[in-house]
Amino acid sequence: MKYPTAPETPAKSSSNSAIDIATLELLARWQRQDATDDPEEIHAAEQELAEFKKITNETRTLAGERILYP
Repeated sequence: MKYPTAPETPAKSSSNSAIDIATLELLARWQRQDATDDPEEIHAAEQELAEFKKITNETRTLAGERILYP
């Protein structure tokens, strides 16, 4: 009896590397554009993140899943 084998995975092409580099450059540019040292903006962003984490944890707890943000 002959058993099927797993399909071969194609080797990574250099085009994937180019896409990854372009994506990383775009994300870095966005990060520079959004950078701030304004204490009010920083505080608002921290509050928004805290609320996101709280809601995410509550939703996961209700679903019986582990929390992501202890």
